[in-house]
Amino acid sequence: MKTAEKIFSFVKSFLGHAGFYFTLVVMAFNTFLTVNYPDGNKVFETKMFWWILLFSAIYSLCNFVLKIKFIESYIAKLAIHYVLIVLDFSLVMAYGSGAASSSKGMVFVIIAFAFAYLLVEVVRGIIYSAAHKKKNEEKEYQTLFTSKN
Repeated sequence: MKTAEKIFSFVKSFLGHAGFYFTLVVMAFNTFLTVNYPDGNKVFETKMFWWILLFSAIYSLCNFVLKIKFIESYIAKLAIHYVLIVLDFSLVMAYGSGAASSSKGMVFVIIAFAFAYLLVEVVRGIIYSAAHKKKNEEKEYQTLFTSKN
């Protein structure tokens, strides 16, 4: 693959994922505001969109950890990805944006996000393991220890 094609593929993947995550987070925040403030007295501020966009961009970059070749274990990749995403959320969404009004609220939101995302990562790992196992079962067995005479 040519260098230009690789760069285009990277940018396309990055923008696609960032856009998806941005949309998902904005919808989640909007739903949260609608449920908690049904009279409509609490709305998004423009600066919050920028924080969400930053969070989504960093999240999208973190996805490339899953494509690292020198880390062979998918579980290790998921663990690194999990730590990076929780760190991204903690620094950008909880601390940077000022969405949490108190330290207790910030800690609660971070723990809630970490737990919810842990569930997502476990499901992702199970799906990957099942798909990987099926792919390996379909391969023809090749012996490593006997001669091929």
